[in-house]
Amino acid sequence: MKRENNYPLKYYRIAIGLFFFLQGTVFATWSARIPDIKQALSLSDAQLGTILFFFPLGQLVSVPLSGYLVQKYGSRVLLSCVALLYPLSLVGIGLMPSRTALAGMLFLLGVVANLHNLSVNTQAVSLEKRYGRSIMGTFHGLWSLAGFVAGLTSSFLAVRHVAPLWHFCGVLGFGLLAVATLHRFLLPEDLSAGGEAAVNAADTTEAAGAVGQATGQSAADSATPVKEKATFNIFKGMDRHLALLGFLAFGCMLCEGSVYDWSAVYFEQSLQVDKAWIRAGYTGCMLAMASMRFLADGLVNRMGAVKVVRISGFVIAAGFLAAVLLPYLIPATIGFTLVGIGVSSVVPICYGMVKGSRAMSAARAINAVSTIGFFGFVAGPPVVGYISEWLGMRPAFALVAGIGLLTGLLAGKLKLK
Repeated sequence: MKRENNYPLKYYRIAIGLFFFLQGTVFATWSARIPDIKQALSLSDAQLGTILFFFPLGQLVSVPLSGYLVQKYGSRVLLSCVALLYPLSLVGIGLMPSRTALAGMLFLLGVVANLHNLSVNTQAVSLEKRYGRSIMGTFHGLWSLAGFVAGLTSSFLAVRHVAPLWHFCGVLGFGLLAVATLHRFLLPEDLSAGGEAAVNAADTTEAAGAVGQATGQSAADSATPVKEKATFNIFKGMDRHLALLGFLAFGCMLCEGSVYDWSAVYFEQSLQVDKAWIRAGYTGCMLAMASMRFLADGLVNRMGAVKVVRISGFVIAAGFLAAVLLPYLIPATIGFTLVGIGVSSVVPICYGMVKGSRAMSAARAINAVSTIGFFGFVAGPPVVGYISEWLGMRPAFALVAGIGLLTGLLAGKLKLK
């Protein structure tokens, strides 16, 4: 069909999925090349931890602006823009000549990353509502698959002494291609509060009726959106359910971010493995995340979201403890692989469960939940760095294991809507 709002749903799903893949590629490429940047600028663990803080700081500072822009212009317009800016910011990192410049560029990367994250997840939640079944796990699986591919690519290029800048330029080329070919297949309008994805009225009413049968609401009630004005107050109307989803995301993101930023350094300094294997834990984590996220939708449908999140928290704790108590290449790699299995489902479940909110639109609900979650990214890297400088990296990871355990315990208080 010619009209963009009449494309088959699978076209939108493929396009949104590839934007998730691009997002994962950019983030994982930066994470996997951190040891090379650390070496190039002669950074200590504490210095690196301080500089890494600027990435999540940029994400958090941009939260009100991100929510406002998505509400004002829609996720389609915003995603089409930031999908170019995100890899372009990565290239900027490769050009930074000093610690101060790197910190500033990481702040900018964090701002763009948050814009991309909010817009692409708003697209995904809106499309999931149209499908009438869980598909969020698959989208986040593509993000993790990108991380696995980027991890392997980074290892290959690093061993062959390819400068990060040229690597980052290749990722920018991928971003240019994605936006040029896929922007037309993004959903024109987002999911409103109350459950209406206004891509076209007939499909929305049908989807709302199906949701109403599942929740006990009438089709008319389910299809009635709550109109919102663009606002910088991301927490306005947030209820206890959304707050708990945010805290669960916090625990998961803290654990996840610790692996991204410190696993390669842990393998290099604490385990003292060969340089070719320092990314083994990171790669194992990303492979496990990718694999399990493609299975997450089925697990949630069979076991329920609460049980999946509870088990995930306990698996995260077991994985970090394995890496700490058995500080050798193979058991530590297995440990980080377990962490990947544990963190795989928590964030997709938390994001997917916001779509039932009648008080907040999908964009605002995701923004609120992800903001609380991103405090995990803020806390994780600096805490690991400072504790590592003081006591060593193994005690730092033992603390992170406790956060995973707490996530599993808190999941029992989650009430399905």
